Amino acid sequence: MTSKMKSRLFCKVFFVIGLVFILGMISIPCSAQIEKQEAIDIGTITVMAPQPGVEITTEKTVIRMDEFKKPGEVRTLTDVLSEIGGIDVQRANPLMASPGDEVSIRGLNEGRMVIEIDGRRINHTGHYGRYIVDWSTLNMDDIESIEIIRGGHSVLHPFAIGGVINIITKKGKKTDDPKPDVNIKAGYGSYDTYNLTGSINGGIANIVGYNFSASKQETDGYLKNNFQDTESFNGHLTFYLPYEATLSISAKYSDMYYGLPVINDPNDPDPSVAALYDDDYPKFRKNRDQLRHLGWPQIPGGKTPEWKKHTSYIDGLFQVPLGSGTAKLHYFQTVGRRWTSEYGPGGFTEDFFVDDKTEGIIAEYRDIELFDSHSLTVGLEYQELGWPDENPIIYQVKSAYIQDVINLGDKWTITPGVRYYHVEMDTYSSNFGSGWPDEGKEEDDDGFYPSLKADFQATPETALYAAVSRSYRLPCP
Repeated sequence: MTSKMKSRLFCKVFFVIGLVFILGMISIPCSAQIEKQEAIDIGTITVMAPQPGVEITTEKTVIRMDEFKKPGEVRTLTDVLSEIGGIDVQRANPLMASPGDEVSIRGLNEGRMVIEIDGRRINHTGHYGRYIVDWSTLNMDDIESIEIIRGGHSVLHPFAIGGVINIITKKGKKTDDPKPDVNIKAGYGSYDTYNLTGSINGGIANIVGYNFSASKQETDGYLKNNFQDTESFNGHLTFYLPYEATLSISAKYSDMYYGLPVINDPNDPDPSVAALYDDDYPKFRKNRDQLRHLGWPQIPGGKTPEWKKHTSYIDGLFQVPLGSGTAKLHYFQTVGRRWTSEYGPGGFTEDFFVDDKTEGIIAEYRDIELFDSHSLTVGLEYQELGWPDENPIIYQVKSAYIQDVINLGDKWTITPGVRYYHVEMDTYSSNFGSGWPDEGKEEDDDGFYPSLKADFQATPETALYAAVSRSYRLPCP
């Protein structure tokens, strides 16, 4: 090794040793300083953050589906509602949304609250529709946002005692970009459960917006014979007219095949029923609470208890700015057809057919700005509810309403309102006791139903409100 190479090696070794020495000297005071620091107890810290896509005010809760997130997968509307405080979801089939599901706001179920699509009611349809909402007909790829109003203080939503859940559907978009947004999802889970959904959303030449979606969901069911096969199709067209007017035409259709759960109990008093126990499914005894559309337990073996239902929703909505407000004209129609096969007190009934229909129109002039402190809304509504196969018009409902939102400075907001109802009904006896009457009787009902709500913005983060109202509940057929 030459003297020059030795010199270079010595320099490198000296440099490394020196660097290690310097770092060691620096770290010693730092370590000493750290050891001298004392821990400070700052108490318990609670970190709270709003759920993504959820906006909560004293007026309503708004859920924007393009921003909403929750642990796990969001497949159904009831998956979303179960995450919102004050809303209780009871699911007949935990694997997917089904007609046996029930949603409540603060303990009041669908019989005392209103479920709407684009501002029109869907949970009181005709005769046999009753208050039951088939949540399986509401495709998630068709929903833009959800509005939740607690209580019955808003006269803009008739028959809302416990509150309102308003589903805003996608209508397409105003754009000259010909490229649409396409979304396809699929999933598979326990009990041979799978779902497939697809949607396309876009617009043409800033003139027409469109949104089309379809879904298929199928499961063998959690309970024995609680299978389900649901197909849904949705279409929306929005025409952008002069003077900022819009015309939206929407159609929704669902085809649902649903198995009614049967007794699955090895200790059933009937030996023939106990012998059919299947340990692949949970026990389901005859004294268990039945699903809300069943009045008695179903028997395994032999015939298959099932429910086939077709549901269609049709809407035409015209809106145009007018003066200091917006004028709206909304035609709507819901038609349901159902074939039920089940065991009853008289034995097994196969393909018992019933149909129901609701049709109506809403004329509204809303958000009229007056005197820089008032926002006034007035409207008229007419609807017919019936049983087309037997009695096309069981209920005829006419109503008018007015509501004012009054801003008193930066702190107070007062919202008075009143709705007038005139209801013509064909009433009838129940099928208990003496049975069905040969003829029903007619009855009229009317009256004024006022409401008053006061909001106080105590701090930027805290708001208080109180409300009192008188509400009307349309009798259940």
